[in-house]
Amino acid sequence: MKKAIILTAGIGKRLGNLTKDIPKCLLRIDSENVLLDYSLDALKENNVNEIIFITGFAEEKLKEHINKKWKNKFSFQFIFNDKFADYNNIYSAYLAKDLWDDETVLLNSDIIFHPDILKNLIGACHSHKNGNPVTLKQVDSSWIPASAGMTKSFLVIDDKNKLDEEDMKVIVNENGEIKKINKGLNINESFGEYIGITYLRGNERIKFLESLENNVKNKKLDIYYEDALADILNSSSVFPCSTNSLPWTEVDTEEDYKTAKNIASLIRNPVVV
Repeated sequence: MKKAIILTAGIGKRLGNLTKDIPKCLLRIDSENVLLDYSLDALKENNVNEIIFITGFAEEKLKEHINKKWKNKFSFQFIFNDKFADYNNIYSAYLAKDLWDDETVLLNSDIIFHPDILKNLIGACHSHKNGNPVTLKQVDSSWIPASAGMTKSFLVIDDKNKLDEEDMKVIVNENGEIKKINKGLNINESFGEYIGITYLRGNERIKFLESLENNVKNKKLDIYYEDALADILNSSSVFPCSTNSLPWTEVDTEEDYKTAKNIASLIRNPVVV
């Protein structure tokens, strides 16, 4: 994993005045950091060296922050989504399709997560290369596909916390492959919640990029990139990589914002057991 695509084009309407003039990812979390800084710290810690931002709302504020704090720490590229106010994030993901290779991870910009979640994802992609048939093994009470490392295609899933109706839920089959992703899935049948980190390789990456392109060509611009993922899952091998109960949250509401600040404090000041 060497490259990250981060989707930052959205307006963040649900946060009202908090995001009136800035993208959600620039919400102040503590005296030194905004929300985005925690993702960039995690990427740096895990040896990612190239960042591609798909920008939109308040793009100049984002660039200003990057130039001030991160300029010499990554290689940066900015792609402006001039339809950020009209289309959903499937179009942002589509704009990055020509830069997306097998060493690229996709991140939503409105999340905060413990850096070990990314470390575990990288570890999952480099393990179990023995070519054995797909089976399931239980590790720390979370199901990990024994041959998942052969495909190296994962969505990061919180399979520990209680689900609610608004969560982006996933369903897995008997082989541990994700076969459905949608907020509308039955909670009782769902494996967990997708947290906004995607790492696709090989055929799965190619299929996903084709799905993005097909949806855009067919003017399906009011949907999300998760819908493009849903289109390919039945014919793909994409596995869940568990958060293993490490802290994370998406920031959509003021309550989420408070939670993000608490998680940031945990990341900065880990409890030593």
